[in-house]
Amino acid sequence: MQRVARIALLQSQSPQTGLADAGEPGGFSVSDADRHPQGTLLALSHIGTEVQVLVADDVSECIALARRDDVDLAILDRCDPGAAATFFEAQSALAAPTVVVISESAPESAALDAFRLGAADCVRAAEDYGEVLPLVAMEQIHRWRHHRDREAARSRIEWLEDLNQAIVSEIPVALAVLDESARILEVNPEFCHAFGCTPEMARTRALDDVLPSDLVERGDLARWVSPGAEAMAEAPRLVRTTDGEGRDRVFDIRRRRLGKGGDVLLTLSDVSEAELLSRRVGELERFSEHILRSIDSALVVLDLDGRITYANPMAGQLLGRSEEELKGQPGELFFSAPDGPSQLIARVLQEGVGSPGGEMMLALAEGQRVPIGISCTPLLAEDGKVMGAVAIFQDLSQIKELQRQVLQREKMASIGQLAAGVAHEINNPVGFIHANLAQMAEYLGDLSGYLDAVADLERAISSGESTGVGQAARALKESGQEIDVDYLRKDFASALRESLEGSERIRHIVSDLRDFSHQGGLEMDLADVNQCVDSTANIVLTMMKHSVELRKDYADLPELRCHSMQLKQVFMNLLVNAYQAIEEDTAEGSGQGGIIEISTCQRDGGIEIAISDTGSGIADADLERIFDPFYTTKEVGAGTGLGLSTSYGIVKQHGGEMTATSEAGQGARFTVWLPFERAS
Repeated sequence: MQRVARIALLQSQSPQTGLADAGEPGGFSVSDADRHPQGTLLALSHIGTEVQVLVADDVSECIALARRDDVDLAILDRCDPGAAATFFEAQSALAAPTVVVISESAPESAALDAFRLGAADCVRAAEDYGEVLPLVAMEQIHRWRHHRDREAARSRIEWLEDLNQAIVSEIPVALAVLDESARILEVNPEFCHAFGCTPEMARTRALDDVLPSDLVERGDLARWVSPGAEAMAEAPRLVRTTDGEGRDRVFDIRRRRLGKGGDVLLTLSDVSEAELLSRRVGELERFSEHILRSIDSALVVLDLDGRITYANPMAGQLLGRSEEELKGQPGELFFSAPDGPSQLIARVLQEGVGSPGGEMMLALAEGQRVPIGISCTPLLAEDGKVMGAVAIFQDLSQIKELQRQVLQREKMASIGQLAAGVAHEINNPVGFIHANLAQMAEYLGDLSGYLDAVADLERAISSGESTGVGQAARALKESGQEIDVDYLRKDFASALRESLEGSERIRHIVSDLRDFSHQGGLEMDLADVNQCVDSTANIVLTMMKHSVELRKDYADLPELRCHSMQLKQVFMNLLVNAYQAIEEDTAEGSGQGGIIEISTCQRDGGIEIAISDTGSGIADADLERIFDPFYTTKEVGAGTGLGLSTSYGIVKQHGGEMTATSEAGQGARFTVWLPFERAS
């Protein structure tokens, strides 16, 4: 493609300034030619190529135009000597294009002055001016372009040479150029450093005179770089050797023929450290993989989208899918809470803060749900950005089963403690029910005679004999007076009502005991906390109602997602302990019964249950340890020390808190707080 010729033009008088663009026939605009009698613009239009003339108003503007990279020629058209001198002075300091001077006349002195200033040519504005100027301009444009292209090529060559020298000097690879007889022609600084020589020492010497013999022999380098080794593979060689200090060294050695001659470029890269690091990385990867595949916990790695990128065998076993099948699956497909997808993993991915651990349900492919304990840690890059998350979890089915068994034993032990009170509470209604039934049996015998008299009267009336009717009526009246029918009827109804009340009381006691002794399921459900507390209190009341006053203050509460059976065990332990503390205080001489108060309310996004008593209280030394397993203040054989410890663990599993306050001799207060929403 032909390049546009651009010319900067400075004239002594320029009626119009600006840019004259190519566009007319011949590639030039001649709109201003009629305003230039000398025809400079018209003459330039005959150059024979597409041209643009950049007309300057003054010498400063012309200097600025000449500095442009795309300007090929500067023309000073009949300028005064001062302007021309200023232009040439500025041009001498620049790599500016050539200059053609147009003079009005052509005395020898004027031309010599122009050449001395630096003009490439001088043209007189004569009759042949329109023919000479295009030829001179085109010649100078070609000369300038040739000069500029040559300078650009030379600069490029110099840059490439500098680049090549920098690469050879700075590259951390030993380089050696060998001739066809395998003698060294040139080496780089890294070669000298690696093999303890100088360029002068290495030049003209054979390869095996400079390199360690062990390296040359093991790599078969003498034969590999010889002229007859053309057929040998050009692939890199990894050569292992031992240096003078007994250290293992590994070199990556490569060769390349240079041009059509017999010279060879030999590169030797010391990769000992890289190979050592690679070997260590491989060992660490195998070590980590062995650990991950051997641990008894399931482990999955998730990306920022919450999708599984890695799963160890235990995770595949728990989730019921192979490790490959798990890859790419969304984590929330398996990890869920009772009220929806778990936020534990999502929170770790969003906030980059690890979760200390929690419990949730694991959803298996068959629809089965398994309780797990899970902890989640963010996977961080070097800059601290979250790349994903690592989740470690374990099947808690067996642990939960053991916990249920322990709780069940605790419940049965509590029922054993309550057995005497429950038996007494049941015996009372059973006793008067039995007595009432015996009395009603006697009443039924008396009523049999009265009913026989009624039957005789009915038969007499049916026969129509007035004498028989009168006798039967008198017999019925006498029978009624004898058994006192009115009293019998009222007393029978009273006995029946009392018996029904007694049976209802027995039914309530049995129902509360059955609910209390029932084993809870694995999953939480919505429960009325007030009902849990009250039904438990009703059972405990059977053993203490003759010596303790029970006060209740229940607030209206929303349902709470919890293990209701476990919470009943907590309330049972606290109520029994409160009763025993009152009994102990009574035995030590107070001589009067005590008071147990139960209250519930909403507080801080949860439910608070408080149980206080007026018993013997807890000493300060014991108060710090009452929630420790197997710690008890009771006599040997009277307690296991597991009641409060178990209760404390149940409350913690619900995400709640359990505290105790007391003073010796002043009673105690236990407070249980349970949140509506558990923190993941």
